[in-house]
Amino acid sequence: MGGPSPMLWLANAKILDVQRGRTKNGNLVVEGERIVEITRKKAAPKGAKVIDLAGRTLLPGLIDCHVHLTLPTDTADPYAPARRSDALVALHCAEAARRTLMAGFTTVRDVGGWNHAEMAVREAAKQGHVIAPRLFLAGKLLSITTSGADYYPGMYEICDGVEQVIAGARRQIAKGADLIKVMATGAMLSPESEDSRAIQFTRAELEAAVAVARDNYKHVAAHAHAVDGILNAVEAGAGSIEHGTFADRAVLQLMAKKGTFLVPTLCVTPAMLRDRHIRETIPEHERARLVGTDEQHRKAIRLAHRLKVPIAMGTDAGTPGNHHGDNAQEIVEMVTGAGLTPAAAIYASTMNPAKLLGQDKELGSLDQGKLADVIAVARDPLADITALTQVDLVMKGGVIYKHGRRRIT
Repeated sequence: MGGPSPMLWLANAKILDVQRGRTKNGNLVVEGERIVEITRKKAAPKGAKVIDLAGRTLLPGLIDCHVHLTLPTDTADPYAPARRSDALVALHCAEAARRTLMAGFTTVRDVGGWNHAEMAVREAAKQGHVIAPRLFLAGKLLSITTSGADYYPGMYEICDGVEQVIAGARRQIAKGADLIKVMATGAMLSPESEDSRAIQFTRAELEAAVAVARDNYKHVAAHAHAVDGILNAVEAGAGSIEHGTFADRAVLQLMAKKGTFLVPTLCVTPAMLRDRHIRETIPEHERARLVGTDEQHRKAIRLAHRLKVPIAMGTDAGTPGNHHGDNAQEIVEMVTGAGLTPAAAIYASTMNPAKLLGQDKELGSLDQGKLADVIAVARDPLADITALTQVDLVMKGGVIYKHGRRRIT
C-alpha cells in the first residue's frame, strides 16, 4: 500500500469548521500525514499534487465510538457468532473495518471484540496488510455471570466481585486494550432471562474497573440502559455511558456536570426494522424490547442534548441489520430523531469523540498540525445531513483510500 504523497493540494472546496459550525472556501494543504495549511491561494506550489474538489465539502474524518467489528450483521440468529472460528472472525473483522473506513469513518472505538481477534487486525493494519480506521479497542467486555454470555462467549470476560474485575481489566490491558468496557446493566440483545432494566456490576465493581483504567491512563465505557446502572457508572467515574435508554433528568444533569460522555446508538432499532430478513427472523423478545424502548431512548437523548450532556456518536454497528459501513445512519438519526442540528451532530461525530478518546490534539477537526484525516461529500451536510451517507473522498493520515467510486491503496 502506498504512503502519503509529499504534498497534496485539496483545491476549491468548502472546508467545514466543526468548532464554529460553518464552512469557508479554500484549499486544504496536506504534507506527509498532517494538515499544514488552509489557504485561499489560487496557485499550488510546484510539485504538489492538486485534487480539484470544486462543489465538495471537506470535513474531518468521522469517528464512531461504539462498534463491534467482529460481529456479523446479516443474521438474527443470536447463537451464530459463537459458531465461528477465531480465524473466520478475524477475516470478518478485517472486511468490516475496510467497509467502515470507506464510509468515511477514519477512527472507531470497538467496545467488545472476540477473543482479541480485532487486536490482530489492528496489527495487520499497522503493517499494511489490511486497511482499517484508527482502531481504539476494548478487548473483551467485563460482565457478571449472565445468560448474555451464551450469545457472545468470545466477547465476554466473566468477572464476579472486585478482585475478578481488577484481574479482568488488567488482562485486557495486557492484550493491548485502549479502554475498558463494563456491563453496568443487562442488555437488550440477550436471552429472555436477562433484563436490560437490571443492575449488573455493583458500584464497588465499577469503581475497581475505573481505578485500573485510570492507573493505566485509559477510560471506562459503561454499557447502561437502566437509570440506576447509569448512576452507578457515572458516580464510579466512567468516561462514557453507552446507550442510556432510561436516563432521567437527574442522572443526565449529573453527567453534564461531570462531563461524562453519552454514546446514544440510536440507529439500532431502525436499522433492524429496515432489514427485512432481520426484521422477520430476529427473536421476538429482542424485537419487542427494541421496538418497545425506542421512543423512550430517543426521549432520553433529546433531553441529554438540551441539558448539554456531551454526546459522542456511536452506532453499535455489529447488531443485527446494523451493517458495518452504514455508520452515518446514526448521524442522521441524531438530527431526525434526537433534535440535534446538523452542526451539533457533526461536532458529536468528530470533536467530541476525539475528546473522549483523548485525541483532540490530533483528530476531530481540520486544523493546521492535526493528522490529515479528511473526507469529502458532494452536498453541504449543514443543509442536508444525509450528505454524510455518500462519501466520495476518504483520506487517513495523508493517504487517500477512496476518491469518487475508486478505492485507492
